[in-house]
Parts: sequence; C-alpha cells; structure tokens
Amino acid sequence: MSGYRVRRQGDGWIELEVVAQRSRSPVLLVVAWPDVWKNAEALAPHLVRARSGNYGLILVGSDAELEEARLDAAPSDADLTALVAPVAMARLLLMLRTRAEAIALRMQSATLELELERSRHENDMLISIGRALSQERDIQSLLAIILRRACEVTNADAGSVYIVEGHDEDISKRSLRFAVSQNDSRNVQPAGFTMPVSASSIVGTCVLSGDRINVPDLYNLDEPGVGNNPWGFAHDRSFDDKYRYQTRSVLAVPMISARAEVIGVIQLINKRAKGWIQLDLPADFEDGVVPFDDISEAYVTALASQAGIALENVLLYEEVKTLFDSFVKAAVTAIESRDPTTSGHSERVAELTVGLARAVNRAETGHYREVRFSRDDLTQIEYAALLHDFGKVGVREHILVKAKKLYEHERELILQRFQLIKRGYKIEGLESKVRYLMEASRDQVAAELHAVDKDIVGKVAELDNIIQFILQANEPTVLDQGGFERLAELSGMTYRDEAGQALPYLTHDEAACLQIRRGSLTENERLEINSHVVHTYNFLVRIPWSRTLRDVPEIAGAHHEKLDGTGYPNKLRGDQIPVPARMMAISDIYDALTASDRPYKKAMPVEKALDILAGDVKRGQLDQHLFDVFVGARVWSLTTRGDR
Repeated sequence: MSGYRVRRQGDGWIELEVVAQRSRSPVLLVVAWPDVWKNAEALAPHLVRARSGNYGLILVGSDAELEEARLDAAPSDADLTALVAPVAMARLLLMLRTRAEAIALRMQSATLELELERSRHENDMLISIGRALSQERDIQSLLAIILRRACEVTNADAGSVYIVEGHDEDISKRSLRFAVSQNDSRNVQPAGFTMPVSASSIVGTCVLSGDRINVPDLYNLDEPGVGNNPWGFAHDRSFDDKYRYQTRSVLAVPMISARAEVIGVIQLINKRAKGWIQLDLPADFEDGVVPFDDISEAYVTALASQAGIALENVLLYEEVKTLFDSFVKAAVTAIESRDPTTSGHSERVAELTVGLARAVNRAETGHYREVRFSRDDLTQIEYAALLHDFGKVGVREHILVKAKKLYEHERELILQRFQLIKRGYKIEGLESKVRYLMEASRDQVAAELHAVDKDIVGKVAELDNIIQFILQANEPTVLDQGGFERLAELSGMTYRDEAGQALPYLTHDEAACLQIRRGSLTENERLEINSHVVHTYNFLVRIPWSRTLRDVPEIAGAHHEKLDGTGYPNKLRGDQIPVPARMMAISDIYDALTASDRPYKKAMPVEKALDILAGDVKRGQLDQHLFDVFVGARVWSLTTRGDR
C-alpha cells in the first residue's frame, strides 16, 4: 500500500489518493463499510463526489450484506462498485489499481472531449471573428471587435489596441495611437494619446521587432536586460496605483499587413485563471492571474493575422473614401467658382437631405415608417446632393451668373442709346434756337427760346422716366400692372440716328428680355440652365461607382423631377422618382428660397418658404409624406443658417 496516501478518513470509510500510472494524474478512491453505505444520510455526500470524475466509491461488505443493499436511488453517472470481504491483499490491490486506472482513463477522455469542445468553440469563434472583421468598415468599431474577441478567446481581463501612424520609412520615427481599450475589473475611460515607437515600451518593442511578446508577470521582472527581462522593460505603475490595479501577465501581438508591415498591436493584460471572472482585491491578482499560455498565443496570433488584413483593408478603404471625399469637395468648389452667388448651396442641400433621411429613419408612424437608410445609403445620398449641380460646369458662364433680365453690356447699351437720344433732343433744341435767332425779331426771340428750353426739359424728363422704368423692369421681379404693355409701346417708339435712320427705343430682343415674367432668364436661357441636370447625370454616370454608391447618378439626375410629371429632364412621375431624389427636391427648393447670398432676391423667412413648399405639395409636385417629416423634424434647423 506504499503507493497510496490516506487523505481523509471517518467512521466506516477511508479516502486514498493514488497517482494513476497511465495519466500520472491523482485519483481519489473511497472505501466504505456497511455502516456508511447502509445509512442513506451518511452515504449521500460520497455519492455526490462519486459524480465528480476523479473520485471512485468502493462499497465493502459480505455477500449477504451486499445482497441486501438498496442502491436504486444512486445516480447512474456515479463511479460506484462493490467488493466482497473478506478479500485477499493481492485482490484488493488489483481492485484499487483497476479502479484508479479506469477513473484516470475516464478523466483523460473527459479532458480530451473538453479540449476538443474548446477547440471547436474557439475555431468557430475565429471563423465568426473573421466574418465580422471582413464585414466591418468603421475603424473604431473594427478595433473594438478585435479587442473584445481577443479578450474572449484568451480570458484576458483587460487589453488595448494601438495603431501605427505615419509613413516614414524608418518605423522608429512613426508613432503609436492608443485606439481602444477595455477592462472588465475597472471602469476606465482613457483619453486618446499617441506615443513614439520606442523600445522602452512593450508595444513599441513589439512594433520594432515584429514578434509577439509574452511577459508572465511584470511585477516579478528582473533588472532591465538580465534574467527574465531580456527586453529591458521597466514597469510604470502609475496606472496601477491610480486604479488599484496590478498589470501582471502581458501578451503583445503585432498586426501585420499584407505588405509585411506592422500596422498595429494587440496588447492583452492579466489572463484570468479558471473560475475567475473579476479581479478586485490585491490577493485576486496573486491567485487569479496566470501567464498567457501557448494556446492563447496561438489563438491571438491567428486573430492578429486576420485583424491585420482587416485593418489594412479598412485603412485603405478610409484612404479611398478620404480621396473621394476630397474629389467631391473639389468638384463642389469648381461649381461654386463658376457661380459664386450660390456658394455653400451644395453643402446645405446635402445637410438638409441627409438630415431628412435620418428623420425618416427615426419615423415610427406615417407612410415611410418602414423605410430605413443604411450608413451606405446616407453616404450615397450625401454624395448625390453634393454633386447635384455639378452639371453647371457645362452651362455657359454668362447665363449661369445672370442676375438680372438684361446682361450688363445690354443694359449699358440701352443707357448709352438713351443718352444719345437725349443729346439728339438737345441738339434739335439748339438748332431751333439758332433758327429763331436768325429768323425772328428781337421781341419774339425770348419767348421762342423759352418755349424751346421747356420742350427740351420735358423730353429729357420723359426719357429719364423711361430709363427709370427700364431699370426697374430689369430687376428679376414681377412687373407692375401695365408694365408689359409699356414695354411693347417703347419697342414701337423710334428716334433718328446721325444718318437720319429711324431706330427703336428698345429692340425686340431687349423688350422680350425685360418682359420676362419671373426671374432673370429667357426661355432659351432657362432651358440651358435646366440642362445642367443632364450634364450632371452624363458626368456622374461615367464614374465607376462602387456597389454601395451606384445610384448616385440617378438620384442627382432626378432632383428636379416632379411627382405630377412637370419636372425635368425626363418628366418622371410618382414612384419613377427615387425617394432620395424626392427628398433632395424639397431640400433644394427650401435652400434656394431661404438663401441669403442670391443677388437677385432677398432671403425668405422660414415660414414663407414652407408655405411655398406646401403649395407645391398641394399641386402634387412634391411628396406630401416627406414634407410632413421635413416639417415635423424641423430639418431646416440642421444647417449652419438654422432658423434665422
């Protein structure tokens, strides 16, 4: 019996510990006599332990006693056997050894099953992590997923992810940004910071070496450069002291891109021992923290490999997105440089349209309560709104910036013409005076000269009145009553030039321009301005948009369509017009009405602009349901101009 050790014993039972030869694991065997197993209360705790896996219960008694034993209530999964006594020592030893080996085999099998199940679970987790990483494009969300899953797979209490920033060929001249962190035992709200890539820190060394670093216990490191501290680390305990925490075991694994560059580091802290959920008291860090084992290293390395590729893809996506954002903004700048009077219009329309889309997302009632725009949809709407007027680059600039009914050179020509007419009247008056002086008597001259002067003053005053009327008619506003008739009358009035040829006060084209009923554009000019939508579509459709942005040309090209088919360029009706284009139509009209930077009109108050939009809604041109959301959510307050 020298191979057995008595661990415990009581009345009628004895507990032996033996190391099984097959597994080299300790096994517990309890030998119980009838005084114990005939007593249900005394037997109960042994039956419970007999289900634990490494515990075997041997009932000893005579054939007659065992025959009378009633063990029907014993659990079926309890390790339970019987031994008839008296028994020879050799048979007893054989029995004990057989039971010990059987229990050891069962434990080994259970361990293998547990490890297999753990491996299956962790492999499934890695697969799900890979799927999640491949689908996420927001960098902060991606980093949070990486860290959370790394902590889960290793049972780490805390951790953080650092991102390498900069493009210097010498990686030591780059910096590390503390991107995300988590701590299950402390409520920590870290402020973002950056630090140099340096061998003085664990993550810096990880970046420089490109290798993983596993420190079993920072609190028990030798002096820098010796013993178990070949890296030369000196643990800064300022964080630990502040939060009553102990940074013990640390695992740092580099995230490496497809170009074999270290682009980040996953740093895990304090692997918790089995059964530990939270680390609170100082003693918890002694008993509840273990070093990161080989399995943890392997899983985190595999995760870091996936994460590195995913992070690189996201960073590349961000670069492309930034590049494209810059292109869109440059395009908007190009538009506004040709038409400075509408500066800021595209950005405001984008703000209003995206704001309306977000309001639709929040709607729980109404026609659009089931419509939801994803993050990609909102980006698509934003780009379409920013570029909706890009086609104006194809409109002749003098038409694009035309502020009044007449172009400046046309206005100046008319003014010069009337100055010429005035001069003609004055010359005629002088000629009349000379003729009277030569033909009339002295007594008649004074009266005749006075009459000539009076006639000239009257004609000049009439011309000044006509000029004032023409300048007033040139404004892009609705003419007063009788204005059209007076312009027609002026175009029929004539004067004679130096050659004696009769010429009209206003040419037909000049009169037609001044008779424009609303705005400053003739019908042909308006058609050319309207063609900017076609130019916008033709330009945007040439861009190889991504799958998530493929509708940008269609949305931007339909923002002047009306539900009743009176819009342009394609006279679409109802559901033929994309919902984002209907939203942009509301935003575009609202901003045009309330803009304060148009030289040809004053900015309208919000209430009046909404009344005009409501009128378009009643006429069936704009979407009633979207307009209700626009008003209900006060979308206009989202712009920098606000309620005004």
